[in-house]
Amino acid sequence: MLGENESKIPCIGMTKTVRPMIADLVQFGQLTQVSYMLVGPLGSGKTTYAEAFLADGLKLGFPAIHVTTDVSPRVVRNDMSRHGWTIENCETSGHFVFIDGYSERMGAPKASGTRSLAKVEDITELGIVLNGVLDNMVCARVVVDSLSTLILHSNPATMPRSVQRLGGRVTQKSHSIMFILEDGVHDEKTYATYSYLVDAVLRFRIDERDSEPVHQVRMDRMRSTEISRKWHDFVIGSP
Repeated sequence: MLGENESKIPCIGMTKTVRPMIADLVQFGQLTQVSYMLVGPLGSGKTTYAEAFLADGLKLGFPAIHVTTDVSPRVVRNDMSRHGWTIENCETSGHFVFIDGYSERMGAPKASGTRSLAKVEDITELGIVLNGVLDNMVCARVVVDSLSTLILHSNPATMPRSVQRLGGRVTQKSHSIMFILEDGVHDEKTYATYSYLVDAVLRFRIDERDSEPVHQVRMDRMRSTEISRKWHDFVIGSP
């Protein structure tokens, strides 16, 4: 079990940081015990931002859980390392846990040290596994990448309530959770429904500047918090 003092032990190697992070986008308000939704087209930086959210939390002493449905934990691990966030020590110490909803579904061998989901379409199973991991953590940050995959494999009539229940249980236990929703995959009603179910929505886009792509992010809304809906360049750089 990770106690309060244990959770403050730094385990991550960080050679790069991301700006703006959530704290840079709000004027005041609660930044923990919050459910977030990242919305944007493929390649707009949502996954990298979510990984930065976990890495930034680890640096501050908050443990991390990554629920992966679209790629294997190995790919996430390599991607984070490529951006300057090495998590192997965090995995060894139990401060970073993968819940793998990809490998078994694709017939790949289960990675050692990870929790496995037998059926990615079973949001109830995810809730049970996630709750079991969170019971051993204090003020954790959770990323679900991606909610779009869960939606596509699940019952559309019951999925919104299941996601709302999942997010509520996580935040009520003093943790935060971040869902990723792919733009262009669902209809507008789906986007409106799932955006309504979370506390905050961050939107991503790719802008063109001098014939070069520029990744941008803005806070669309956040409950009980003053925000600026201005677009900001999303930059990975030195600490």
